[in-house]
Amino acid sequence: MRFAVLSDTHYISKSTLYGGGEHSPRDVLRHEINRKVFEDLKERSDLDTVLITGDLTDAGDMDSHREFAAMLRELRDSGKKVYVLTATHDFHYSRAWVSVYDQPVSYRQRPWERPWCDLENTDFRALVTKEHRHLSAEECAPLVKPVASPDDLWEIYREFGRDQAFSSCDSAYSYAVRLEDKLWCLMLNNNFRDVDAMYDASPTYSPACYRWIASVVRRAKKEGAFVFACTHHPLVPPVPAYKIGGTPRNMRNSYVCHTLADIGISLVFSGHTHFADVAFGSSDRGNVLCNVTTPSICFLPPAWRIAELHPETHRLKLCTVPVGKSDAMQIPEETLRAHFIKEFVEDQKRKIDNLPHALGSVVQRIQVKHLYPLCKSAAKLTAQEYAQIADRKLFDIIMDLTIHMQAGDGQYTPDTPMYKFMMGLCAVADSVIAAQPFYPLEKKLQGYTLTQIIEPMLYNNGVPDNDADFVFDRLPEKRFEPPVYRSRAGDVVMVVLSAAAVLLSPLSPVAVSLALPVMTVLKKKKNRRSPVVPERY
Repeated sequence: MRFAVLSDTHYISKSTLYGGGEHSPRDVLRHEINRKVFEDLKERSDLDTVLITGDLTDAGDMDSHREFAAMLRELRDSGKKVYVLTATHDFHYSRAWVSVYDQPVSYRQRPWERPWCDLENTDFRALVTKEHRHLSAEECAPLVKPVASPDDLWEIYREFGRDQAFSSCDSAYSYAVRLEDKLWCLMLNNNFRDVDAMYDASPTYSPACYRWIASVVRRAKKEGAFVFACTHHPLVPPVPAYKIGGTPRNMRNSYVCHTLADIGISLVFSGHTHFADVAFGSSDRGNVLCNVTTPSICFLPPAWRIAELHPETHRLKLCTVPVGKSDAMQIPEETLRAHFIKEFVEDQKRKIDNLPHALGSVVQRIQVKHLYPLCKSAAKLTAQEYAQIADRKLFDIIMDLTIHMQAGDGQYTPDTPMYKFMMGLCAVADSVIAAQPFYPLEKKLQGYTLTQIIEPMLYNNGVPDNDADFVFDRLPEKRFEPPVYRSRAGDVVMVVLSAAAVLLSPLSPVAVSLALPVMTVLKKKKNRRSPVVPERY
């Protein structure tokens, strides 16, 4: 069976364009992208089913939800079967209203973001800062729209979910549908009716939801059907860098992956990260779960998926479809992808420019030739390889790696100069981290080395993240064995620091010269005895 998978549409109604109304190009573009993708789907005669894995709207306001539901009806009326999930951008437990435009004043509080806020009887003028006290009460009042609750969403989208379901778990806003007689899909929401339970148990599902999932899987086995699932949050992180940078509530932990794999779910489609990714996890029992993450249509890379699923052989064909540009999208670049790349890089440059003490300009000037002497013995580039990358800026390399991480399938294979340079540089950094006894950076990195973090961003060593044809119920073989890069830089740094301490310290030179090596040895011994191990997926 072939079907479309969309995620993170972040729809914004024309009546709720944030950041200055119709003068906000980003929000207008997001609105037009949604319209373009839905029109394209209507014309696809080869796809009759569309799954959307959450974050339907950008801020959860009711107007955007009602407009989006109307677009879904138009898609359904064109002959498509449509099933949706809602997620964290779609609802708010703690928020009652959302600002329509940027506020003209700076508030000490934002009382409209509380469900108990009484807009009519709130003195907003008393909440603004002193420099805005001269404004009238009308000028201080925020422009707001009501925000949906999970119960609202369960009702608004019922015709694209529970009304078509053969089974549902109302307490978890989740449901099961038959895409074909022998192919079933679980649409698993990430929120509970019980607010306290959601925050206590997050980032996992409720016990009632797990019991319901298991009952559907048992029923499928009796009827000879195959069951896969859709969630919003991925069950396996796309790369270690995302796991480290995310919060526990944003990144589903390995418990969920292992539990669903042991229940009998071997394939999950997710979103949330805006990444194109195919990742695998396995439980202690050896059950494998494949997590296919679909990128957002409104961010880098702007794309959606076509999945061709063969349940009898556990085979999946994936095709990533980039969002095309329409005449309504007023952007100078030839493609949406080029526009989002330019926008992303410019945003990062602005952040670096704001660094203190001219640090921003220094960061943007650092080139490979400035860093290569640090890792020359580890990287071992030939003169020709070095000449190819010597003038590349570190900032540009980091942007490349970040774009690879989001778009999937990095292009720096192990035989390229950039791969060798970055792996050599990581080996040097890992050596220094292991040797220095002052700060437990291993814990901050959650047990990963810098090599383990950077290497997947350079090149994808498993199933391709975009266009792939693979068996999803077993762990894939690596396409190559990554070369090992080693460095003694950490020991050299400790020797230099010890020598400097002897010369500069007013204390006993002998004690100072021994202190750092002893501390380093004790740290390494401790790490061997109880190492910080990354969470296993």
